[in-house]
Amino acid sequence: MPHSLPWAWWAVALALGLPASLLGWVPLDQPLTDWPTWAAPLALQPDRGWQQPPWVYWSAAWLHGSAAHYLGNLIALVALAGLGQLGRMPPVAGLAWALAWPLTHIGMLAEPELNRYIGMSGVLHAGVGVLAAFHLADRHPGARPKLGTLLMGGLALKVFMENPWQTTLIASAESAINVAPWAHFSGSLAGSALGWLIALMAQPPRQPQASPD
Repeated sequence: MPHSLPWAWWAVALALGLPASLLGWVPLDQPLTDWPTWAAPLALQPDRGWQQPPWVYWSAAWLHGSAAHYLGNLIALVALAGLGQLGRMPPVAGLAWALAWPLTHIGMLAEPELNRYIGMSGVLHAGVGVLAAFHLADRHPGARPKLGTLLMGGLALKVFMENPWQTTLIASAESAINVAPWAHFSGSLAGSALGWLIALMAQPPRQPQASPD
């Protein structure tokens, strides 16, 4: 499969986007008991630790808490998929993003003050981390190290400004809900670390092109 067609990257984007587009949003400001019966079992509940079904580490990304939250994340997902296309992400980049998806939500267990978490923003941050790492590693034809530096720097600055170590929730006017900055930190860490590790392990360094005499 040619590198110009990042099929694995698109596969992860579709696995995130298609179920989310079908499920829509739920009343995040209401107790789980007031949610539709099909929705509550899909939400991640960090305060329960490991005492919850394993599928929630994937399914939590498919639910959203408002129409603005839902539309904003789907637009961001399309943009991220497009960046993967432009960067010609190799199949192992899609693998890194796929692995970072559940790890992002497992990392949410370190925020037990939350009794529920939904949304794909953490996994989107993971995708940006993977993109940045693969560009920085400079081991595939579409790599642009300067772009990787810009993406990684922007990601680190955003996480730092949200201060997830001391802030559990932030009111977001854009999403019309309270967002959990720890999800952004967890996703950024999982995506960046996995992306860097897999990029370095999967392919040898690119050989510089010989300049004409």
